[in-house]
Amino acid sequence: MNCFFASCEIAENPNLKGKKLAVAPNAIDRRGIILAASYEARPYGIHAAMRVSEALHRCPDLVLVEPTYGIYSEYSRKFFEYFLKITPLVEPASIDEGYLDITDVCKPDEVLALATKIQKDLLELYHLPCSIGIAPNKFLAKMASDMKKPLGITILRKREIAEKLWPLPISNMIGVGKKTLASLEILGIKTIGDLAHYENLNLLKDVIGEVNATSLYAHANGMGSNEVDVNRFNDVSSLSNSQTFEHDEYDTNNMKLVIKLLTNTMCNRMEKHNLKAYNFTLQLKYNNFKVTNKSVTIKNPTSNSKTIYKIFEDIFEDFYDTSYPLRLIGVAASHLIESTEEIKQLSIFDSLDKEEKDIEIDNLVKKLNQEFGHNTLKIGINSSPEPKKDINNPFDKSWR
Repeated sequence: MNCFFASCEIAENPNLKGKKLAVAPNAIDRRGIILAASYEARPYGIHAAMRVSEALHRCPDLVLVEPTYGIYSEYSRKFFEYFLKITPLVEPASIDEGYLDITDVCKPDEVLALATKIQKDLLELYHLPCSIGIAPNKFLAKMASDMKKPLGITILRKREIAEKLWPLPISNMIGVGKKTLASLEILGIKTIGDLAHYENLNLLKDVIGEVNATSLYAHANGMGSNEVDVNRFNDVSSLSNSQTFEHDEYDTNNMKLVIKLLTNTMCNRMEKHNLKAYNFTLQLKYNNFKVTNKSVTIKNPTSNSKTIYKIFEDIFEDFYDTSYPLRLIGVAASHLIESTEEIKQLSIFDSLDKEEKDIEIDNLVKKLNQEFGHNTLKIGINSSPEPKKDINNPFDKSWR
């Protein structure tokens, strides 16, 4: 959907159509930030995450509207129900976007006509403009949907990636977060084409991680999954845990603490059912109802809370958008197997002593908890050195 929140407000109040419009909380006292701006406001430099005071300085006649979150969810429900009338193969990606597999719905030469009909229907039925990307896999479809806005329809075939995809800045690539972007630029990778042609894959893996490097390199070369997951938010083959904040949460330390607690709880459930997982997903829901999900798949399955928290922490630091406070954090583990089914692949660089020591520690903690009660002992995560203890200072409580 194009500038979804603003479009919903215009749909509810047609008098706003054609005006320089911005949706922002706390608009009256100018302390808020812009959540969405209409295309009429964008030539003035108005964009999401901008402070209201700055937006009004740039555009004094900007029309400000307080967000009404309930209607955004309602419009989202409406257009997803419309999608399901076209095909049952629909995967929600967030409140305002999704994937449709139309392979069995129409012939290849009818795809453009179907996209045009979808775009026209959503505009006439719900007054919602949208951009559509058509491609052989989800990554290319998502990239194509961003190429023409508003009301664009873009077909991106694999034979066209050199012309349409490779010239784009690497910052435009789906899956490239802040930390990854900085690392890629250090390697001299400025465009998607630079990544597609990068020859030193071992160095790339060392810098941004093996899983991330493999995925991004494949995407840059036009490869990706074409499987639409209709159970994206209802995966019975996964374990998940989430926490909704009572108020907007701005403190990243508190966010990481919640991730740590959610991870420990989820890992306890995995241990209880004798399960390990290959795939881990972190979900962040912002106060503007935007939902982002990022998954990582590892080579050897695990239920170790320390290992899994580190995965979630890396995802969080790379993809958390500091422009907005959070309202919900969720963690999930999928591709589950019984622990007895695991066949661990150790490289020649892995430390067998460390592996055995970790197993011994885990087993000891389990044994003590079984004997003295659930959660008697937990394995903690120490993020900083312990302070030096002064046992002679009665006011130093770090040693108590």
